Amino acid sequence: MLGLAASLAAGCSTPPRLSTDTLTPLQVHDTTDSVPPGGDSTPTSLPPSTNGLPPSPTGLPSTVASVGRHTKLKWGNWRFDQVPPLAISSERGTGCGSTGNIGEVIPDGVWNVLVGDGSGADRFFTATNITVDVRCVYTGLIGQQRWNAACAPDPAAQACVGQSPGWFVVNASRRLRTMPVSPSLTHGVGALGTSPCPAAPNDLQASNAPWRFMDSWIIVDVGIVTTVVSACPTD
Repeated sequence: MLGLAASLAAGCSTPPRLSTDTLTPLQVHDTTDSVPPGGDSTPTSLPPSTNGLPPSPTGLPSTVASVGRHTKLKWGNWRFDQVPPLAISSERGTGCGSTGNIGEVIPDGVWNVLVGDGSGADRFFTATNITVDVRCVYTGLIGQQRWNAACAPDPAAQACVGQSPGWFVVNASRRLRTMPVSPSLTHGVGALGTSPCPAAPNDLQASNAPWRFMDSWIIVDVGIVTTVVSACPTD
């Protein structure tokens, strides 16, 4: 099924949530036609927007989007639960407001997703394409407010299983979108690089590969998925 070079990372038990103050910002490598093949420019930090969703067509703040340029998004050495806000301070990853109304092509950014329809079928993640259901993770005050409204009356309710005030997930639309996969895709479980959870399978073709049944972060860069980091399997 997958002919991907996926030798990075493997599962973990749920790590403690970290304050957003401790998180490393997304690294953005600005590339232009003047950069030679294989070259790279000095990385800069992608600052969170304070005005809601990123305004640019690429889904990135206008400070790093311009005509004739594109950005090379890099995983910032985060563990799975350390992906920082990139639009609004209470929303992890790229802004949540667009998850229910974006078009067929997912804008560039870092997105929380389920791969496929929950069945874990091979066809949802191949050497050339990945099919995902985009979700939103709320933390901070908004996460607390959403958890209070949905779960305070009955924390054991089905809709509240796995939810917490510090990691409240909303799926605004069950729409599936298929995106192309980079030939040099990087993959991890729990993180990239040194695995925090070495017991989990790192073989993307394995029948129990975490991408099949856990949520994942994907990086979309210039319309191509370049990175997939799946959550650690739950105990």
